[in-house]
Amino acid sequence: MKKTALLFFFLSVCSVFCMAQTQDEADVIRSSWAQKPIVGVKDGNILTLLRAFNKVWPTTPATEILAHPVSTGNEADSYAIVVDRPNGYVSAQELGDDGEDIAACVWKRSNGHKLFAVAYTRYHGLFPHPIMLFYDYNAATQTLTPELDALAQFLPAFNDASVDAVHFQLPQHGKDVVVTEYLMGWYFSIKHTYKWNGMGPEWYSTTIEHMDEMCQLYDNYYQLENKVKFDKFALHDFDEDDNPELWLSSDNGDSQAIYSIVAGKIQMVASTYFKTHFLFHSNTIGSAGGCGTGCFAAQYVTLEHSLPQRKFEDNQSYNYQTDEMESTYVMDGKEISTQEGEKFLKSLGEPEDLTPLFGRIK
Repeated sequence: MKKTALLFFFLSVCSVFCMAQTQDEADVIRSSWAQKPIVGVKDGNILTLLRAFNKVWPTTPATEILAHPVSTGNEADSYAIVVDRPNGYVSAQELGDDGEDIAACVWKRSNGHKLFAVAYTRYHGLFPHPIMLFYDYNAATQTLTPELDALAQFLPAFNDASVDAVHFQLPQHGKDVVVTEYLMGWYFSIKHTYKWNGMGPEWYSTTIEHMDEMCQLYDNYYQLENKVKFDKFALHDFDEDDNPELWLSSDNGDSQAIYSIVAGKIQMVASTYFKTHFLFHSNTIGSAGGCGTGCFAAQYVTLEHSLPQRKFEDNQSYNYQTDEMESTYVMDGKEISTQEGEKFLKSLGEPEDLTPLFGRIK
């Protein structure tokens, strides 16, 4: 028993150490590459550019490509290598769960220079640590100069620990760069496509997985005949559980909805339509507004671990006999007393201002 426990402890420590090493190596490149132009690069050939990069930032998959600069597809090999010199593209993918991948490509720019891109990922099981780098290559000075401006637009929509993976796909054919974010336990993805504008990749479109299902939930709730059109999105972690919720909005903001996705199940947490608006209270989301003449309604949903745990309704109507507004309070489908309802509303405090940075959907 003691030997088994000791072995388990040793393996656990090794696992944590390996993950730390995996992350550290990617982080070292990420944190330092922008300060180091690469000089003495004789030409803009894809293998020459990769060799110059690998001399400063050596990685095993790049070394494998340079040692065996031919395409391989044999599963018996350690790496699946693609070398496509005419299209200015190379890649090496290590076979198995753990390992390293690299892809690199080069484009001709309209100013006579070239743009060199490298996408590198180290894996430990399902824990990828990806980076993407861009360099301007000037043949006159034989220099690769890091380009932070080109990189900036590729930052994830939700740059937080909850991002399960970001996959950078450089083009072997064509010129589109595709960045896919996997979130919410890998059950949800956002795909961004960037097209070539002559000097570099430029955002073209963003598509969101399960969009049809989310639109249908909204249409069913409001009994709409015409399908809602969401034009903007944001990711926000309302209950701070490291798993963000998805916030969708029409271009004019009239139609909005917030969704949680847990274990692949999509739920519409809160929504607004026409004359209603959101109210934000810590981990509680409310939607409120008029519901007709002399009528006001508010609904609140409290999230825990990204799941709706408590639903509260405040329904107010004008009493023409008493000339006063009267409230009916409902908690989880059951009417509660005025005292209980007012106590809940008071516990929420003042609503918070929340203005997300929306991204475009196209």
